[in-house]
Amino acid sequence: MEKRPIKVIFFHIMRENFSGAQKNIYRLFINLDKKKISPFLVGQGPSPLIDLIRKKNFKSKIIPYPEELKVYDQKLLKFNLKIAYNFFKGLIIYNKSLKKEFHQIVPDVVWCDNIRTLITIYPSCKSINAKIIWNIWSEPKGLIAWLLHRLGLILADKINLEYENQGKKIFGVLNNIKIFKKKIIPLYTGVSDFEEFKGTDIRKELNLKDEEIILTMASNIVSGKGQLDLIKCVKNLRQEFSSLNLVLAGTYVSSSKNSKEYYDYIKTYIKQNSLENYIHLLGWRNDTRDIFKNSDIYVSSSYSESFPVAVREAMREGLPIVVTDVGGTRELINNNKNGFLFTPGDLISLQNHLRVLLSNNTKRYEMGIESKKIIESKFSTKTYAQNFSRMIEKVF
Repeated sequence: MEKRPIKVIFFHIMRENFSGAQKNIYRLFINLDKKKISPFLVGQGPSPLIDLIRKKNFKSKIIPYPEELKVYDQKLLKFNLKIAYNFFKGLIIYNKSLKKEFHQIVPDVVWCDNIRTLITIYPSCKSINAKIIWNIWSEPKGLIAWLLHRLGLILADKINLEYENQGKKIFGVLNNIKIFKKKIIPLYTGVSDFEEFKGTDIRKELNLKDEEIILTMASNIVSGKGQLDLIKCVKNLRQEFSSLNLVLAGTYVSSSKNSKEYYDYIKTYIKQNSLENYIHLLGWRNDTRDIFKNSDIYVSSSYSESFPVAVREAMREGLPIVVTDVGGTRELINNNKNGFLFTPGDLISLQNHLRVLLSNNTKRYEMGIESKKIIESKFSTKTYAQNFSRMIEKVF
């Protein structure tokens, strides 16, 4: 008798932008063997991911959050008794409807992707004996998050990490304790080649000549991504390289007041320093593959990352990479082979690395070729989906 597919709910906090996390989930849905895994997406509201999943005829459901749970993660993790009280009040309310839905869907496994969602779904999962997989995108910040991640180590049945050394960074010595170690599984999320080009010509759109150099970064515009550092760096380098342009694809996160303020400050800085001719704010884009294809260098000035999707997407298109030495970037970049690593906020090092690439076309080309080879050999979505399926089968 043929085994039925294992039903897996992907419980994801939806954002208005098609972020790296949403791309990873979408690619996983596309590449999973449907004879083994039956994926089901649960979100709390409309999002680009929900739209794409439904267009591909996958099952999905929106279970709206009560107001008490609509708290931006960083605000939630600050020690505030009122916020904590309202959150747990909302948690009780939400689990009444969540349990009802879970009993109808009857998942074997529920996948979630941060500590907030793990705590949210835990009571409902236990009510139907569903296994829980907790995927960790990034390291916790602050004491409350640090403590909650230790709680998560107990609650989850399996823990997906983005890269090899992440477990040690997050859990310290607990990572080596046998009972916990067997729970923790590094799964490199991949990038795939199935995504189509949109036909965008960014050079034509921005009226840039072929000989002009495009430096690109694609990310939400928040202070932690360090776009202002990059703008200042390009402003200085422009004195040496008059053909240099910076393209920033992304916009602010509407649920974060600080993100909007940072975005507005960047726009003001560009205008006050008359940088509009070579610093290009594109806003949110769904054609980043086209943009990368027509760029010369990819750079990330982020102060915190997990295993950045945009960096891997840029590598897929054969770009040399200049990126901060945070999260799992060290496992993507062979220093001086396919790019350079630098310490967050170190603008001198960033400028020096960019100067090397800007002054040497051959080195840019050779590093770009190496980037593409690394992606094709180690970080394909097909491999990620296969490893994910094997893990699910072991859990269930």
